[in-house]
Amino acid sequence: MDRPRARHGPRTPAAAPAAAPPLGWEHLPAPDLRGRRIVMTGASDGLGREAALQLARWGAELVLAVRTRTKGETVRARLVAETGREDAAQLVDLDLDDLSSVRAGAEEILRRCAPTGIDLLLHGAGLVTRRREETADGFERMLGVNALAPLLLTDLLLPAVRERVVVVTSHAHTFGRFVRDDPHFRRGGWSLRAGYGRSKLVTMLWGRELAAQLHESGTGVDLQLVHPGWVLTNLQNATGSARLDAMVTAASRPLAMPTVQGAAPVLLAATQPLPPGSYIGPDGRGALRGRPTLLRRSEAALDRDLAREVTDWAREEVTRARD
Repeated sequence: MDRPRARHGPRTPAAAPAAAPPLGWEHLPAPDLRGRRIVMTGASDGLGREAALQLARWGAELVLAVRTRTKGETVRARLVAETGREDAAQLVDLDLDDLSSVRAGAEEILRRCAPTGIDLLLHGAGLVTRRREETADGFERMLGVNALAPLLLTDLLLPAVRERVVVVTSHAHTFGRFVRDDPHFRRGGWSLRAGYGRSKLVTMLWGRELAAQLHESGTGVDLQLVHPGWVLTNLQNATGSARLDAMVTAASRPLAMPTVQGAAPVLLAATQPLPPGSYIGPDGRGALRGRPTLLRRSEAALDRDLAREVTDWAREEVTRARD
């Protein structure tokens, strides 16, 4: 199916975009996103919320796919207040824990974005669980929410995407391992580290494969992968104890980056010219902190044969869930 080509100017005149806070890439041109429509998950909290705020300041029209409506309304109100634009953001209900909700949400997004399409699709949502849990479709929850649901949403929305897909993943993929005969840890072996690493490796692999397919097909759409680094967000609050969560946050605060810095690689990947299929993240030791740069991914995440295998498996999983 032919996709609309990228547009290089705003749809309608608007006020000049606001200046950016320090992002670590001030040597690059500030983007002008006036008239650009961006569909985004994960904007209710943390670095996703920070990225949404900056994209709106630059003039973008955001469609925020939200699980919790009240949190989404709070973010939308802030976007409207900061930009003075009622079109700064609109909300669509979408729960990555449930593929029926993903399908319904995608249908609503396509309706809202017709006929002009989607300039950028940004996957910012993710979770960490403290024990093995399952989604509504029976997937190990981190794998389902962090990897499988975003792939389905991308496949459903891709015909309307005009410019770019950005997927927030993690350097945790480097310790992930894909086990074809027990991908959901139903026979054991689950730990937070193993589950999270697997979910991010699967994301890196389907992202690598889709980026290659888009480049080879010559659609003019590309895909970028992002590792934000060590950022002070609510993802670290996975111990199950409010007191322990508070201790982890206090210990992390002097070392982890604030959300505005964590959002910098996401914003760079969303707005700057990059080689297709790049992997962007902090340039510091262990890719934990620093200025956004091109990162090297793990050997497994570079394996095209494994990427094809895992992408085919993931699509089979989301199709089987519907059946």
